[in-house]
Amino acid sequence: MGTVVSVATGCDGPERSYHNEVGSVTVFIVDDHRMVAAGLAAVLLENPAIKVVGSSGTARDALARVADLQPDVALVDLRLPDADGVELAGKLRDAAPGTQIALVSASFTRAAVADALAAGVSSFVSKLASAEELVQAVQAAASRTAFVSSDVVPLLAPSRTVDEGPTKELSRREREVLQGLADGSSVGEIAATLNLSQHTVRNHIRRAMGGLRAHRRLDAVVAAARLGLIDLPEPG
Repeated sequence: MGTVVSVATGCDGPERSYHNEVGSVTVFIVDDHRMVAAGLAAVLLENPAIKVVGSSGTARDALARVADLQPDVALVDLRLPDADGVELAGKLRDAAPGTQIALVSASFTRAAVADALAAGVSSFVSKLASAEELVQAVQAAASRTAFVSSDVVPLLAPSRTVDEGPTKELSRREREVLQGLADGSSVGEIAATLNLSQHTVRNHIRRAMGGLRAHRRLDAVVAAARLGLIDLPEPG
């Protein structure tokens, strides 16, 4: 099984849970291929902590139904007959602010991933991923943790970041903080582990991002890993 990146997203406000009142993660599936949608639903429903609340084959219908249902996660195909998944993701974020977006595709591109990140997509999972990875992606999205399948990792960080290396040497603390993000820890959890204030942890993150020429935390983690500065955890 390939490497998976799981990174707490960059919201500095109080952390929230998007699970419903009975503890299940509610998921709405958007895919125009009925057999694919049914297969995704079947995999997710094997997990008792996940509830599939509906599915749609078009962006127009999905937008209306997600706005009505307000699921924890929308699992959206990158390519739809009446819109692309990235365009839909942006609209879903406006219509259902509490719904996290997990984008699914058999073939991501660097441009699509960059546009999706800008649109607020938090997780990327390949249609070739294992059932375990699909479940992990949905659960990560529901808890506002970024999840990236192994085949998408090379598309996250600009290639020049790896070719040219960081603009400065990262400090031990900066590497430790990035390692915590790579492990899926929140700023608060990293602060407690390293015996630092959350303000100090955020400062280390910002300096590390600057040194790696990264615009997002996820970009910094991926760039640091590709430079051998931190380790990416194996899924398990």
